[in-house]
Amino acid sequence: MNEINEPWQNKLFIGHQPIISQLNRLKNNNSLTNTLLFSGPIGIGKCTLAFRYSNYIFADKTSSFMDYKQLDNNTFSQISNHSYPNLHYISNTDENGSSLEIKIEEIRKLKENLTGKLLNGGYRVIIIDTINDLNKSAQNALLKILEEPPVNTLFILITHNISNVPDTILSRCLKFSFNALSISDTKEVIAHLSHEINAEQIIDMYGINASPGKIVNLMNNNFEEIIQDFNDLIKSKKINEKNTLKTIKHYSKKENLGSFNILFELFMIWMKKNAISFLADLKEDYKLYELLGYWDKYSDRYYNLNIFNLSREELLLNIHRDVWRLSKREIDG
Repeated sequence: MNEINEPWQNKLFIGHQPIISQLNRLKNNNSLTNTLLFSGPIGIGKCTLAFRYSNYIFADKTSSFMDYKQLDNNTFSQISNHSYPNLHYISNTDENGSSLEIKIEEIRKLKENLTGKLLNGGYRVIIIDTINDLNKSAQNALLKILEEPPVNTLFILITHNISNVPDTILSRCLKFSFNALSISDTKEVIAHLSHEINAEQIIDMYGINASPGKIVNLMNNNFEEIIQDFNDLIKSKKINEKNTLKTIKHYSKKENLGSFNILFELFMIWMKKNAISFLADLKEDYKLYELLGYWDKYSDRYYNLNIFNLSREELLLNIHRDVWRLSKREIDG
């Protein structure tokens, strides 16, 4: 697959026109607030738009942001290399792109940088991706900065889950809610990203939840192989069947966390898509409650995996057992 541009490297942006219009009014009316919050599903362009808006601000354009075309100039080159003095980007991801904890040292370093002079006057922009990755101490330190922000400094905070953002920070933000892209917009983005990506199968499975970022992540994690492994697990009747236990052990390894997350996601999609046909076969009301309980049960177990350091292998073993029972409509245990 061709290498995919990072958000700070993208010259193209598709969709979210209402938000672009709002951002345009803020800049042209000289009414930029100190803190903006971009919230919405992962992979739909929040971070890309944050960098695009930063380029627009630094260019000091009098033209509309609605008509803005990103030039391949010195400012864009510096931003693409994280070397532009007036832009600070805080993020923390591992080699698989998974978010890690952002500690207070990062915010202390930011505070020191905020005392420096601005290049050519104008604005300074701080992008934090994501605000949810800050630990408690880092959040408290950031809050103190937001309470008395430096002049001509714009904060753009990014979140995939606004419900987990502390109220103390929310109250200081102008909020922008990003909706999922339309399927046509998603296909257009993917076509521009790479001609080697065939997104049809993913879009068919995930629908509007198949964001461009989601599609790229799936393809980079050998999605087609994971699909095949999941289908094999569904078909295998017993845990000691050839390769079944081997597959489960493979996805349970620490280094395969990204693939494990996708495999679990496929199970939840499979369960949701089959729910209607399951319900049609139910004869007793109590089975309905048991069926509905599967979704909550596995959502809770998945959520608690990292919090309590639970066994991914045990979770997959339980999924294998329950998928077989559900596929045979044997849901009353």
